[in-house]
This record gives sequence, structure tokens and C-alpha cells, in this order.
Amino acid sequence: MHDVFVFLMALSSILLFAKIFGECALKLGQSAIIGELLAGIVIGPSVLGLVSETAVLTSMSELGAIVLLFEVGLATNIKEFLKAGGWATAVAFVGVAAPCLLGYFVFLYFGFSSAQAIFAGAVLTATSVGITARVFMDLKRLETEEAKIVLGAAVIDDVIGLAILAVVLKLVQGETVTLWAIASTSGTAILFLVLSVVVGMLIAPSILKFVSRMKQANTAFVIGIVFCFVVSALAVKVKLAPIVGAFVAGLILSTTKQSDEIKKDAKPLYAFFVPIFFVLMGTKVDISTFNPFVAANVEVLVLIAVLFVVAFVGKMVAGFVVFKKGISKLLIGVSMVPRGEVGLIFAGMGLKNNVFRAKDYSALVAVIMLTTFVAPTILKYLMSKQKNNQKWEKS
Repeated sequence: MHDVFVFLMALSSILLFAKIFGECALKLGQSAIIGELLAGIVIGPSVLGLVSETAVLTSMSELGAIVLLFEVGLATNIKEFLKAGGWATAVAFVGVAAPCLLGYFVFLYFGFSSAQAIFAGAVLTATSVGITARVFMDLKRLETEEAKIVLGAAVIDDVIGLAILAVVLKLVQGETVTLWAIASTSGTAILFLVLSVVVGMLIAPSILKFVSRMKQANTAFVIGIVFCFVVSALAVKVKLAPIVGAFVAGLILSTTKQSDEIKKDAKPLYAFFVPIFFVLMGTKVDISTFNPFVAANVEVLVLIAVLFVVAFVGKMVAGFVVFKKGISKLLIGVSMVPRGEVGLIFAGMGLKNNVFRAKDYSALVAVIMLTTFVAPTILKYLMSKQKNNQKWEKS
């Protein structure tokens, strides 16, 4: 009975504080994700100690990550994704390669192992589609050429990032870091993605068409979630991360006629499980790591500062591969900077697989949070300035 009491109180604290801090973050013009992370830090062991990780909460958190990537897949227009222009593809590849390589060399310089450096580079590859899209939407700039390039690049960026994560996970789980190991793992990841999408797009519409005739409520949603879990399980079977399968499942279902119904019915599941994931990510952050008056923390703080510069510059240079006239290269580059949810998932997997120590994980989370804080503010300034210049030119 005591275990049930502790679990229910912990779950209540997670959900309540997630909403309170998430609302505060939105009021301050930030993403709710930042608030949920801060909530985790506050109620976690390093501050109030209201919540500590348990096997049940960990499982719920992992389910939250799966639901999150399923939602991202559902929200992705696969036709637009496949039609993404050359500029978006170029921006995506540079936006992955530059921070990945820079992060790798920074971690090596600070004395980390090759496996840790590879994983750190992978963490820095992610771009938050949601955060970037929200800024463009708020400023009514979603139809601009820059927005189309950035959003296309961000989606491609996430797919490449998921493939990199699959490779890195296999490498840190014991396989030798060789060219063959990287090639074979990359091949497995790409083959799984291609086969899953092709087969899924052939069978999913027929299954959902049959299901839509049933009289029970929410049947399409339930079958959609079952499909998500099955594809996620198959991803694990071929030694890929379950979130890869969840993203693929969402991508496939986004092409069906029932996609809007599934999205609508999935919202309560998202609202319940995803905050648990982010809050628990926050509880793993050791706030004492950021105390500058402790000599042992100086190296970590220097690492955070260097990684932030690398994370920012590595994405910003991606905008400068676009040579199209009338396009703001700086605006595109800065738009790619926010790391958000996918970066946190990568960092969390590094901690779970013992790639990172708690303080290394805390440093990476700090960098992800900083990019998510700073980039939208700069974006709003650049977009407002661009809009004013366009008005001045017209007048």
C-alpha cells in the first residue's frame, strides 16, 4: 500500500508541476517544454526531492517518448517531406554534419571517450520542428520562403538524427567503432525505415478502412496506437530505438483518411504521458553541477559554454548554404538552432545506456535548454526587422 501511495503522489506531483511550470514558461514566451524541464529540476532529488525515478515511472516516461515521436510523425506531411526542395535538404545535411563533428571534437578535447564524443555529437544534431514552427506561426511568417526551407530541413534533420541515433546506440552497446559497423548499422536503419514506410502505406489504409466501419468509439485511434506500438517493438527487434518505430508509424498513418481522427483522439494521451517524459528528464539534472563556486564544476561550466557556442554556430552555418536571392541566410540558420524534445530524448538515452555521467548529462540538458531559450528570441527580432525592412522598401 505504501508503494502505491508513493507512486500516486509522485505522479500527481509530476503532472501538477508540469502544468504550473509549463504555463509560466508560455507566459514568458517560451516553450512549455522548458517549464516541464524546470519542474523536474525543482521537484527532483537535487532541490525538493518530491520525486525520484522508479521502474514504473521510467516505463511511463519511455512511453511518453514513444507517444511524442508518434505525434511528430503524425504531424509530418509525408508528401511535402518527400517533395522538400534541394535547399531544405542541403540545410538539413549541413545542420547535422557541422554540430555533430564539432561536438565530437569538443568532447574528445575535454578528455571523453570516442563513444561519448560520438553520442554527444548525435545529441547536437537535432532541431525542434515544433519550436521553430511556433515562432513562424506567431509572427504570421509561416508562408515565407525561409519558413518552407526551414521546416522542410527540420523534418529531414530529425529523420537523419533518428538514423544517427540508431547507429550510435548500437556502437555504444558493444560493437566496435569501425567503418563497417557504421555502414551496416546505417544500412539496417535505412532499410527498416524504407521497408516500414512502404509496407505500412500499403496495408494501413485497408486496415483503417475496415476499422472505420466498426460502431465502437475511438476504434481508429486504438488501432493507430496498436500500430505504433507494434512498429516500435519491431524497431527494438532489429536493435533500433523504439522512437524510430514510433516516428515511422506516425508518418505512415499521416497519409490515411483517418489521420485527423487519430490526431484528435491522441491529444489526451499526449497531454498525459509526454509531460511525464520531460519532467523525469528534468529530475535527472543535478543542479549542484552548475554551482560556479565549487572548483570541480568549473570544467563542466566551461564545457557548457563551449558546447553552446558549437550548438549555435553548427546550426547557424547551415543557413549559409542557401544561395537563393532575397532569402535571409541568417534567419534560416538561427531557425535551425533550437534543439527541444528530440535532443532531450537523445541525451536521456545516453544517460540510460551509461554513456554519460549525471554531470555530463546535466551539461547537455543545459545546452539544449539554452538553445531553446535564446534562439526564439533572436528569431523574433530578425523576423520583425525583416518585416519592417520590407514595409520600408514598399513605401
